[in-house]
Order: sequence, then structure tokens, then C-alpha cells
Amino acid sequence: MSNETTPSDPAPQTIGKLPGYRFDMGHQETERMVDELEQICKTVKYSAGDAWMTASAAESILCTDLGYEDAAELEDAIRGRFEDFLKALPHIETKIQDDGSASQGKLVFRPKPQLPFAERKMFLKKLTVSTREDLWRVVHKAPCAVIEIPELEFEIGADAKRKIDSLYNLIASAVYNLSMHVSTLGASLSEDHKAKISETVDELNKLLDVDKPWTLLLHDRTGLSEIRPEEGVETTYAGQAEEDPAEENERRQQEALEKAIAEEEGE
Repeated sequence: MSNETTPSDPAPQTIGKLPGYRFDMGHQETERMVDELEQICKTVKYSAGDAWMTASAAESILCTDLGYEDAAELEDAIRGRFEDFLKALPHIETKIQDDGSASQGKLVFRPKPQLPFAERKMFLKKLTVSTREDLWRVVHKAPCAVIEIPELEFEIGADAKRKIDSLYNLIASAVYNLSMHVSTLGASLSEDHKAKISETVDELNKLLDVDKPWTLLLHDRTGLSEIRPEEGVETTYAGQAEEDPAEENERRQQEALEKAIAEEEGE
């Protein structure tokens, strides 16, 4: 197995070039923060619909729930300002509140409204990765979505939860997982199998050097995934989208809640 499981020179993180470039979305603590933020958004949605929430209020809740002493410690963990972190998340929309309320002038946010299920279509997104800066685009991969790299006949398959990360980290994570697979099951794998995995790891690492352009295909039957920024991304639409299992479960919970409220009001 090759020892070169990471590229020797990380892709440049050019200030101002790509939204979200500075945040390691794959870092365990950052991922935990994204998960907790989603729970906060769900709580707000169930109680107040599509209402906007101030970034400062969410930051305070995160500090309490995740055990940070204060906002400064939280921002140390994400290596940046919390407001910038929110702006980098592709499934979140932000604005400066201007409704004359107590939140006037503050940054507020909410989950980005999704197209109604009936209006969504399956799609294929294609990105030609031609510079190392492209590696710091942020990919929002829906649970049912599949990432394909046709040059290597390699796929990152569907998962139980959505993934939000830089393209660089998605590839680096695949390298790590393949390496751990060999390390864990090495004794039970044939030499031919290990050699093929080693070759794939080496080829994935070469992609991170971007010595030549390569292609990223994002297949999504649910129509929920994104690549940001969108410049240079080609999208081909197909038929009616399928409902994501997590989305279906959330919809049913919401319907049950609305039914319970209606029955209570009718008594």
C-alpha cells in the first residue's frame, strides 16, 4: 500500500475567491456543529414556520448545547467568524434584518426554501476541475446523491445523511477511507485487491494536485444537491425527482404535528 495517502501540497485557500474556503466542513467538530444547527432550524420551523433567526441567538444556543465557554471559543473551533460560517453553508440563506424589529441590522438566517417536491427534477451536475482553487468549492451532497469521477471509474455513493464539505475534503476523505479499509481488512484481502485499492488511492491523490483537468459528476435523483459557487457547473435535468427518505420522514412528522394541533384546536 502506498504511503502517499495525502497530497504533499494542499490546494491554495485564496481569500475571497470561494465561499466557505476557510472552513473544514469535514472536521469532526465542524460536522457536529452543522448537525446541531440543523436541529435548531427544525425546532424553529416547527414552532415558527419559515421565520428568520438571528445568528447571535443560534451561536448562543450552540455554545450551550456543544459545551463551548463562549462565542470566542466556538469561533476558535471553526477557525473563523460564526457569521461567515453560516454564509458558507449552501443550504442556509442569510440577510441583514430590515423589518424594524429588535433584530434590525443583525444577520439573520434560515434554511434555504426548497422547491416543492412536485416541482423538483432529477439532475446531473458536471464540473470540470481545472485549477486547484476548484477544489475549495463547497459541495452539498444529498443523502441519495452519488458523486462520480469518470476518469477513474470511481464513485462516492449514497449515504444516510447529507454531506456538506469542500471538494478537496470529499476526495481526501475517500483516500482515508480506502486506506483504512486496507488497514482493517488487509489480512482478508487478496494481493490483487489490495493492489487495485492502492492504485485508486494514488490516482485520487493525483486528482488533488490537478496536474490536468478532471471531471466531477454529481447525480441526484432527489434534486437537492448543490455545488457552490455555481459558475462553470453544467446542470442537466431529467424526470420528476424522488422524495428523499429523510425529507419524507420530516414531512410526515410535520403533517402529524399539524394534525395534532388542528385536533386540539377543534376540541
